[in-house]
Amino acid sequence: MASRPADFSISNVFSNTFGVIARNAPLFLGLSLIIVGLPQLLIGMATTPQSSDPLALFASPGAIFTSMIGYIVFLFLSIVLQASLIVVSANDLAGRPVNFGECVNRAVAKLLPLIGLGIVVAIGVSIGFVFLIIPGVILYLMWMVAVPVLMVENMGVFEALSRSAALTKGSRWKLLGLIVVFFIFSMIIAIPIGVISLISTSLSLVSSALLSTVSAAVGAAGIAAVYIELRGSKEGTNSDQLASVFA
Repeated sequence: MASRPADFSISNVFSNTFGVIARNAPLFLGLSLIIVGLPQLLIGMATTPQSSDPLALFASPGAIFTSMIGYIVFLFLSIVLQASLIVVSANDLAGRPVNFGECVNRAVAKLLPLIGLGIVVAIGVSIGFVFLIIPGVILYLMWMVAVPVLMVENMGVFEALSRSAALTKGSRWKLLGLIVVFFIFSMIIAIPIGVISLISTSLSLVSSALLSTVSAAVGAAGIAAVYIELRGSKEGTNSDQLASVFA
């Protein structure tokens, strides 16, 4: 039986985000390292200019192309990570056991729709940012939980985007606040990387990859927590009902 809908709670999102990570740290950080951290390290090594001139990258069309491909790959890998970790979050919050194999298998089973979703989101948000940034922010807020919707509710790409827009409606200012807090969090933990980059480019690449690993884990857990909270606040759906999808 569904619980009674309540107001969207930012404190619940924070509590569920860090609670899930704390209880499943090896799984969250391990998947984040494999799916996001290591690929970013390899991309960074491939795109770091050999010259000390910071503008050298822009003088090489090949390097620019590689950087663009790297951005698209990173965005796609982040979506795959979200898809994997929504399984962890739903099961954990319902008190069910979670494991590495189930997370990856569930994501791989929906790989093609995830690729389609990643392409649509990347194009839409990128175009939105080109037009004065604000449209891009709006689209991102509307589509923020499209990946969990696709994973949990078995919808197609455009259905998932529409469903995400419906779920986030009325809560987008709060979601924007969450993004700002996450951005500040990322900036604070990025300060040591700025110091390290003055010492060694190689160390900077490694530390940046580790930062991305932590940020990706927090971000993926956060998206899952936002989705679960939106379902609960709008429809009274609890985490046990969500976890039953993966049983």
